[in-house]
Amino acid sequence: LEKIANQKLKDLKNKYPNLFIYPQDEKDFKDDIESQTIFTIDGNKVNTGNLMGFIGIGDLLITIRSRFDTDDKQYFLQYMLSRVFAMNLVDYQSSFGKDDIWRFLLYFVFVALLKKALQQGLYKEYVWNQYNDTNVKGRINISRHIKQNIPFQGNIAYDVREYSYDNKITQLIRHTIEFIQERDGLGILRDTEVLQNIHLIKQITSNYKKSERQQVRYKNLRPLNHPFFTEYEPLRRVCIEILGYESIAYRESKKRVYGVLFDGAWLWEEYLNTILKDAGFKHPRNKAGTGKKYLFTDEKGNNKGVIYPDFYKEKETVLDAKYKDLSPSISDTETKRSDWYQLITYMHVLPAKKGYLIFPTQDNDKKGEKTIGYLNGYGGQIGTYGFPVPQARTYNEFISRIEASERKLKTKFLPQVKNPATP
Repeated sequence: LEKIANQKLKDLKNKYPNLFIYPQDEKDFKDDIESQTIFTIDGNKVNTGNLMGFIGIGDLLITIRSRFDTDDKQYFLQYMLSRVFAMNLVDYQSSFGKDDIWRFLLYFVFVALLKKALQQGLYKEYVWNQYNDTNVKGRINISRHIKQNIPFQGNIAYDVREYSYDNKITQLIRHTIEFIQERDGLGILRDTEVLQNIHLIKQITSNYKKSERQQVRYKNLRPLNHPFFTEYEPLRRVCIEILGYESIAYRESKKRVYGVLFDGAWLWEEYLNTILKDAGFKHPRNKAGTGKKYLFTDEKGNNKGVIYPDFYKEKETVLDAKYKDLSPSISDTETKRSDWYQLITYMHVLPAKKGYLIFPTQDNDKKGEKTIGYLNGYGGQIGTYGFPVPQARTYNEFISRIEASERKLKTKFLPQVKNPATP
């Protein structure tokens, strides 16, 4: 454990390329988590933070679950992953052993990175194509011509360097898709948008041959440095890792540090967005340059003091997502002052009449919505909203119960439309 304990996340990502942290971009992390650790060791005690997922150190396998999952089933974690990554809601525990959870979590990352890469466009590069016809437009391949065209019947064998979508990178992606589909009994790749991306890749990789899988993987071992297609490098690394799973020596290397970890604060916020967007809330991307608000404007008219509200409706409501259970300490004196100050700042700038700290909590109605009070000065109501995370015996039961929590949250913050027939 000391290999990765007490080290900043930013340093670990550079040191161990097979350790995948999601989101990939540091600007998407919340609360400067890139400066935090996966866990610390103090004597014989291991302390974890907001990261959860799976880590392998040689033959040692470590699972870090959500603090809101009370047992090893991890229903809340896999449900949030399914919603955020728009993949089928499946119970991976019933079909994957502990050794295979690493591979399953990689599938989530692969789907997300494929979507992000394709947003930059289909990857193109120069490749050498071989032809044998009468339309000579490249360099003649003498040895191949002798082999294929003797006795001479009019065709010429030649090679042409062409800009093509069918190249080693797209072939690597195609082989990864085929690899997952061969083993994907859970329907992970059956979401509509995912299927569209898969169809696009298959359409442009007409030269695909399953027998060339390890050869294609070998050709892509070197990092991809492209000034425009920057999102294809993390995707390449994930593909290499997934395809490398076939190698026993690769899996059992004692020196390997590998894993898939998710920032819990980021995952919780993105999960909330899948619910609150239907209630009309705006969700700026943290640190990414979109949806910024500012504290003030200087004498020259320049905006200063950038802030990033999590969810808001201007002149109505602000919600600040917290990935910690605030229910045991929800009075204004017990909750961290910084949480309240941040919320009040957002309310003042937007401006908004109501502000809530919204957090996950164990299934208990008494810990749900609570009004703390009314602000002095410009006024406004502040409070907390505990989102009940259910405990269940089966995954289907969990889904049914958490969907009830989602409906309750939506109803709470949906616009109240008055019935015109009501006096």
